[in-house]
Parts: sequence; structure tokens; C-alpha cells
Amino acid sequence: TGYGAVYFAANMLATRKEDYKGKVCLVSGSGNVAQYAIEKLIEFGAKPVTCSDSNGYIYDEEGFTTEKLAFLMELKNVKRGRVSEYAEKFKSAKYIPVDPKLDYNPLWNHKASCAFPCTLR
Repeated sequence: TGYGAVYFAANMLATRKEDYKGKVCLVSGSGNVAQYAIEKLIEFGAKPVTCSDSNGYIYDEEGFTTEKLAFLMELKNVKRGRVSEYAEKFKSAKYIPVDPKLDYNPLWNHKASCAFPCTLR
């Protein structure tokens, strides 16, 4: 479904004679759907800059690379870690913890061309 969301949006962009190249993209979640959305976005030349878990989210202004995505996949799928650990490894990333006073996710406040909600919350 991560691939599907990205392919669907690619087709929508194509109706405007656009593609993902250089577009900043927001992704929520860090499970399978988010991971594979990030993977496909990278493949299409986009710049995914966020992912999240129930404790908070990371914003990586430089964007995900295949190396960074591999780390995230190992972190979440094998080690069962938190996205905050990504920000500890990659200094280009900032970790923003959940603020219980907010009734929205500030991940969506970042400027971007495309948004991919890939989580239950």
C-alpha cells in the first residue's frame, strides 16, 4: 500500500504534467506502509523528509536516502526502536516529541508538495 499510494499520486501529478523529481514529501508513520512509500519516493526522485511513531516524528531537511531508509528499516523492523534514534544517528534530522496539548500532528506543518499519511493515527 505504500507503493500504491505513491503510484496513485504519481498518476495524479502526471495529469498536471508533473512528476516527483525534486518535490519535498511528508510521510507519517514508520511501519511497512511508510517505509515502502519512502522507498518508492526516493526511487522517483522525490525528497521525503519526515516519518513518525507514537512518541513523535523526525524532520530530516536533507531528506531520506537509501542509506537512511535502510537504517530506519533495521531500527523499526529488527530492533523495534523509536524514530528518535534516527535523529541521534543522522545529524541532519531533528526529533520532535508528541505534544499532548496539541490536537493535531505538527508533522503536517512543514512545507511540502505532497503528503502521505501512512499510519493509523
